[in-house]
Amino acid sequence: MGEGYRKGIAAMCAAVACFATTDGLMKLATETLPVSQVITTRGLIALTIMCVVAMGAKLWRHIADLFHPLVLLRTVFEMSMIVTYVTALSRLPLANVFSVLQAAPIVMTAFAAFVWGEQVRLGRWIAILVGFVGVALITKPTPSTFEPAMALAIIASLCVAGRDLTTSRIPRTLPSLLITFSATLASTLAGGLLSSVEPWHPVGLREALLLGGAALALAIGNYVIIVAYRNAPVSVVSPFRYMGVAFAIVFGFAVWGTVPDTVALAGIVIVVLAGLYTMRR
Repeated sequence: MGEGYRKGIAAMCAAVACFATTDGLMKLATETLPVSQVITTRGLIALTIMCVVAMGAKLWRHIADLFHPLVLLRTVFEMSMIVTYVTALSRLPLANVFSVLQAAPIVMTAFAAFVWGEQVRLGRWIAILVGFVGVALITKPTPSTFEPAMALAIIASLCVAGRDLTTSRIPRTLPSLLITFSATLASTLAGGLLSSVEPWHPVGLREALLLGGAALALAIGNYVIIVAYRNAPVSVVSPFRYMGVAFAIVFGFAVWGTVPDTVALAGIVIVVLAGLYTMRR
């Protein structure tokens, strides 16, 4: 396995750990604040951080690249994903929506294989599908009749796939930091749109610290996931998105004291083994 592959896999694992942390901190914040306010405030803090970093990196020299067609397309996917995912979460059980979102890597791998011609061996296909089974065991989605809001979760999953596939095709000459800034701006704008239907509440010190931490983790996660897709093929790094489920469960245990049952632990083992097998292939 080449250095680029190892760097891509490590970056993906770091990214999903950051995203799990972001979600956990946001969950804590939503105990006292509406979802739209959490998304928007976190985004504004992240944008402030990004602006400081961008100035130090003299990113303004590349500001015109924000209007590169692929960067704009990725931004559209980012905004659509945030709006549909959060709306679905507000109407459906978390396990159901989260499980649907995990279909994104499978969609990405299939697209990369059939359209872009990336080589995906049978063993890797099996590992990806087994990884999805592991995710299902962890989240344990309950059978129910199809609800209209579930369509939003499906759209969110497709948007994630489209966003990350677009990322892998953005020219390497465009700074990853610029793409990260674009994603952060898109998330903030999406939160602003949702704010039009929810009243905001006063923000205390606790909420400010939670949202600040979530913003920092989000900024780092957005950056390293771009690094992942720019250093290794989509079919190699995508399965490691499933590691985010394990990180989320660990976060839940550390913060809320929730202990995974036997079925969930079995799912974690399956996800890890499937990911390791894919890496060896």
